[in-house]
Amino acid sequence: MKLEGFHLSLFKGNIFKELVKALFEESGYIVVAYGYEGPFSQIKNKIAQIETSSPTALRIRHSPDLLVYDDKTNDIRLVEIKMSSYETRHIKRIEHYRKYWEDAVIVLVLPFENVFYAQEISNLGIKGYYDPKSDFKRIQDVFPRIDSSALSEYQDVARRMIEATKQKENISKAPSKIPP
Repeated sequence: MKLEGFHLSLFKGNIFKELVKALFEESGYIVVAYGYEGPFSQIKNKIAQIETSSPTALRIRHSPDLLVYDDKTNDIRLVEIKMSSYETRHIKRIEHYRKYWEDAVIVLVLPFENVFYAQEISNLGIKGYYDPKSDFKRIQDVFPRIDSSALSEYQDVARRMIEATKQKENISKAPSKIPP
């Protein structure tokens, strides 16, 4: 059995969601899985298989990944995690995020410079590809409790994980030498 397509994307997304979740938790935030892969996991496959224009189904399908609570400031944020091995990130369906979750934050994980970047969806225009250096802020500027020593460790881990997922993609694209 090959891990590819939708399942590979889901697997990679969960890896980086857990990494960002751990960074928040280690920095003192209270974090709960929120999105499509969280409390709605029982129905996610059914919703993914049907074409629907139901506002509720669309809102669930585009739910942010995490709920992040700062118990010192009583600030609560919804966070969508995106990863890319490139210096820019194409954010599909940004218009849905803007429509349903305008006050949420997108966190980008990329293997360059600060590695973790964040921006409120309401501050992102609809343009397709986003550059973390000009369209986003460093994650610690949006979430000030991010611990700098923890951030450094998580940056190293993220870079290695991105490299490993790139290798997995190359392996899964290579023809198998073992007959089925």
